[in-house]
Amino acid sequence: MRRTNMKYRKRIGFLLILPLLLWLVCFALVPMLYGLRLSFFNARINNLNDPAFIGFQNYIRLFQDSDFIKSLLWSLRFAVVSTVIQMILGMIIAQLFNRNFPGKGVALTLYLLPMVISPFLMGTMFRLLFNEFVGPLAYLMSGITGTTALLGMQFVNTTLLSADATNRTPFVFINVYSALQGVSQELIEAAKVDGANAFQRTVHVTLPLISSILWVTFLEKLLASFLIFELVFALTAGGPGSMTQSASIYIYRRAFQRSDYGMANAASFTLALMLLIPSFYLVRKMLRNRK
Repeated sequence: MRRTNMKYRKRIGFLLILPLLLWLVCFALVPMLYGLRLSFFNARINNLNDPAFIGFQNYIRLFQDSDFIKSLLWSLRFAVVSTVIQMILGMIIAQLFNRNFPGKGVALTLYLLPMVISPFLMGTMFRLLFNEFVGPLAYLMSGITGTTALLGMQFVNTTLLSADATNRTPFVFINVYSALQGVSQELIEAAKVDGANAFQRTVHVTLPLISSILWVTFLEKLLASFLIFELVFALTAGGPGSMTQSASIYIYRRAFQRSDYGMANAASFTLALMLLIPSFYLVRKMLRNRK
């Protein structure tokens, strides 16, 4: 009887996840395999129904393309700088919120609002605010920068970092703040009794206890920043020229501006392979933390 119930439960469980499995096969696995196939063909808009097989030529051409190398380097620099900035800001703000003060609930809600705004909308808002001719923030900042062209070559990377920090620092903050809520106040009080000041308590008590959460957040933010697309596309579209062309923007331009679907898919799978090891490490780290 017990064995029959187990079989029945397994069948019910399989039937419940069957729609999800079908969705993944139809809208994830099949397009992925089709894209992998196209990466070995000279697939363009004029011969997409009958592309010519060229083997690994797309991958060879890809690493001979200076634009692709530059886009990888830009994405890496942007990911590292933005992640470090947002981790520092998120930790500082989480420490400030990790206490009771009047209006804390309202302040917390207002600070988390940018996190629910899509990156594309955030990029559009910043493009209007920092417009060289009509942007109010560009005009106000001109007294410091000496120019209203904050989307020009001199300040465009700083503007992008500011927009990304506004949009994504709340994500870091909420992770760190949640971890801080789990830190035992008894340990903090014991450190106070032992004569540790605020900095020593943070470094020697708080940070070791939340280090696993910090590491997972850092890796997750680093991967997301490396693959950034919507914010850059809305704010600069990869410009001026190709100065802010991320790896994702490079793939977009290859596919939809040059109609070179073979190279675009080769770049996509190259990017996926490059991020495979850190992604696996992130998943393993998250599963260990859950245990």
